[in-house]
Amino acid sequence: MGKTLPWMLLLGLWLLSPALAQDWRLTRSQTLTQAGAREWRYTLSPSGKEAQELWRKLSEQYREHLRAGYRVDLGAWRLYFLGGRLRVEPHCPAVNPACFTFGALPVSKGRQDRFLLELSQLLHQALTQAQTTGGVVLLSRLFRLEVPRGANPPYPASPSGWRP
Repeated sequence: MGKTLPWMLLLGLWLLSPALAQDWRLTRSQTLTQAGAREWRYTLSPSGKEAQELWRKLSEQYREHLRAGYRVDLGAWRLYFLGGRLRVEPHCPAVNPACFTFGALPVSKGRQDRFLLELSQLLHQALTQAQTTGGVVLLSRLFRLEVPRGANPPYPASPSGWRP
């Protein structure tokens, strides 16, 4: 029994992990035409009504921060304007709740922490994959950027769904 308990706990955590990561969805797609395959597209968007509402409120606050000249910290990545152009660059190598720009949301800090940690993890995954394959990364309601294959950050971006 002593040797099987750790395996049972690991199995239980593995089975629960999808249930814990349900706020965000990362979609990877590629358009195929007669001329061949086109660039990859990595789209991050909230999934579920609660997550969509949280992101709507938080992204509005982030837009206001950016318009006012402040940076927005998204865990492993930072978003800011430099010379009138939006940029995305690496930020926190060891992501933790202190690596985020928090918003005034009607949820507990723990809930916002989980929401933003999951966003950071998937954003990092999308940008890492795009660096390997080349392609477009879109974080709904906030930014869109093109990553040439093998390009290193910082990446130039453009607002998505809003004007500065």
